[in-house]
Amino acid sequence: MDSLKDLLSAKNLDEPTEVTALREYCQGLFNFTPKISIKNDCVWLIVPNGILATELRMRTPEIIKRCGLTKKLVVRIG
Repeated sequence: MDSLKDLLSAKNLDEPTEVTALREYCQGLFNFTPKISIKNDCVWLIVPNGILATELRMRTPEIIKRCGLTKKLVVRIG
C-alpha cells in the first residue's frame, strides 16, 4: 500500500484537476502530450496537427463532461 508521502509526491499540486484530467484524456485516447493553458475563461488545448484538432473538436461535449471542465474549451493547432 502506498504511503501518503508517496501519493502526494507524485501529484502535481500546481496543476488544476481540469488540466490533469484533460492531459490524461489526450494521452489515453490519442497517445500524445498536449500543451494546455488556462487564460481568463478559456482552456486552450494546443495539438500538433489538424486531424487531431478536428477529432477533438467533434468530441468537445464529451471532453467537457468527462474532464469536468467549467471553462470554454478551445482547440488550436500549434
